[in-house]
Amino acid sequence: MTEGRAGLRLKVLAALVVAMFAALTTRLWFLQVLAADDYQQIADDNAVRLVEQPAVRGRIIDAAGEVLVGNRPSSVVTVDREKAGDDLQDVVSRLSQVLDVPVADLERRLDDPNYFSFSPIPVAMDVPERVVFYIRERRDDFPGVEVPDRPVRTYPLGESAAHVLGYLSEIFAEELDSPTFADYVPGDLVGRAGIEAVYEQDLSGVDGITKYRVNSAGENLGPIGGEPPVRGNDVVLTLDADLQVLAERSLILGMLRARGIFDSDSRSNLKASAGAAVVMNPDTGGIEAMVSFPSFNPKVFTRSLVQFDAEFDFDTRFGAATGYPLLNRAIAGEYPPGSVYKPWVALSALQRTKEVPREPIVTTTDVYECPPEYVTPFDESDPNAIIYSFNNWTSANLGFMNLSRALALSCDTIFYPMGYEYWRLYYPPPPIDDVQGNDDVPARQPLQRDLRGAGFGSETHVDLLGELSGRVPTAEWKRNIHATYPESFPEGEWFPGDFILMTIGQGDTLVTPIQLAAAYSALMHQDQRVCTPHVLDRVVDPDGNLVREYRRPCRERLPFDPGYVAYVREALTGTVREGTANGAFSGFPFDRVWVAGKTGTAEVDPKQDYSWFAAMTEALGERHVVVVLVEQGGHGSTTAAPIARRIIEGMYGLEFSDPTGVEVTD
Repeated sequence: MTEGRAGLRLKVLAALVVAMFAALTTRLWFLQVLAADDYQQIADDNAVRLVEQPAVRGRIIDAAGEVLVGNRPSSVVTVDREKAGDDLQDVVSRLSQVLDVPVADLERRLDDPNYFSFSPIPVAMDVPERVVFYIRERRDDFPGVEVPDRPVRTYPLGESAAHVLGYLSEIFAEELDSPTFADYVPGDLVGRAGIEAVYEQDLSGVDGITKYRVNSAGENLGPIGGEPPVRGNDVVLTLDADLQVLAERSLILGMLRARGIFDSDSRSNLKASAGAAVVMNPDTGGIEAMVSFPSFNPKVFTRSLVQFDAEFDFDTRFGAATGYPLLNRAIAGEYPPGSVYKPWVALSALQRTKEVPREPIVTTTDVYECPPEYVTPFDESDPNAIIYSFNNWTSANLGFMNLSRALALSCDTIFYPMGYEYWRLYYPPPPIDDVQGNDDVPARQPLQRDLRGAGFGSETHVDLLGELSGRVPTAEWKRNIHATYPESFPEGEWFPGDFILMTIGQGDTLVTPIQLAAAYSALMHQDQRVCTPHVLDRVVDPDGNLVREYRRPCRERLPFDPGYVAYVREALTGTVREGTANGAFSGFPFDRVWVAGKTGTAEVDPKQDYSWFAAMTEALGERHVVVVLVEQGGHGSTTAAPIARRIIEGMYGLEFSDPTGVEVTD
């Protein structure tokens, strides 16, 4: 009885299993035979491809709304190595002929390790329409090759303000691992200098994604969604495009003129090989013009990607042979300042010092002799002491004068004794003064302290990359630099001459043009505020809505008595009226425009002298500071001062003067 029931169950189970297998077999036969074509078509039709849509970069705009950097569409040839597959070599060969680019250059580009194996690699930009049509009409000959449109930068003013604006290049492989570039992919362009680099996150925008349905043959069946790109924000600068062009043209014209002037010291014409100019609003720190020469055209970085030989072409275009045109000399050029430094030395010497109770080194009421030569006093306590001799910039004896006239006439032999007094009173400093128990006492260096308080020897923190700090030398610095570089700096001991040369902006002193612009801007303020130079005014979104404004911080005030600051500021009006820049400003309408300034001639052996001029101006409710430097431009009055005058004339709508025949002074 039991065995009969068990047998029945097994028969039923067996029948069910047979039925299930029959049903499964029937279904598989249906899917694989009867419905195979239909399902294959559905599978083919359901393939999805993601295409990145690069965001349009934000514009860079000047203070008046003029576009300095914009965008335009560009046809870009890209190669997907995986899709090209075994045909890659043939594709490269065909592209070489179509693009007129050597095969080796294309292969080097496609071997770029920055790209993933599945990433399309751009190999050419700004491809002509005939090439675009040719490639698109012959897709079978160019598997893996696409020609999408991508935005590229435009520069309406050409080379103008190139160092401020900067340029773009492809992201580096190591940058892809940085949190700063978390959303970037190989091939993305990033800012490499200037505003493009500093405000990359504002300008870059957000790339979009478009989803396309494609069949197995790669035919596009239409978009099926995605995220649109978001254009980058616009960056509005303090720069004035018209003033920028004026400053650039004035600098170039002045340098060309200088090359026709004979230099008696070198027995040849002035080379006037490079230069810089800064125009700054002293009330805000806003940079209205910044020039560095030689310059470059940022458009060169939008050229065909495979035609740029990094090892040869880059050095040829941007190396020593062309004067390093990528270097922004306004912020990264470190130079001895010459006599443009004297106002700050005078202010320090006028101060009553806290370290030693005594009268100031100089006063505003005394008169001082300006002979052609200064000889250091003989130290009776040291019979082995060396007596040093220093010449004035002129061989004439200019007689007796007060400090104000000494600044206007730039009398070196009145400033030399100031340096010697700093030596006599404050050197040697602890811990090398042979006094027991004071090795931990800070060095007494009021001159260096005051110069640093005016902003020298440290960065101004301008919102541009590559700024250098210059140098305010000290005895400690000299010892350290000698120990590190004994051949380049053979002397490690601090001498009286170190202080003496510092008073006229020579020796080991170095400044940048932007430091001088910031310092002279502070000199214009009644409250002596030292404002941070900046080129950003504000950031706005694509609809023009304010994102943020630049905060205009002003550091602590100048470390000088306000009365002395006013005295020095007024003294510098004498420079252009009756002093060393009198010839350069002959006939200038001072009744319409207030001008004060200082010439400077810096010795840079074995080169010709470097020419400086720093000016402060005010008229028509506008105040500006203008700083001009010309490398190997001779005396400050010869080259830099006429350039500054032309910039000032253009700013205030005055008729341009003829600088021919300017007298050579300091």
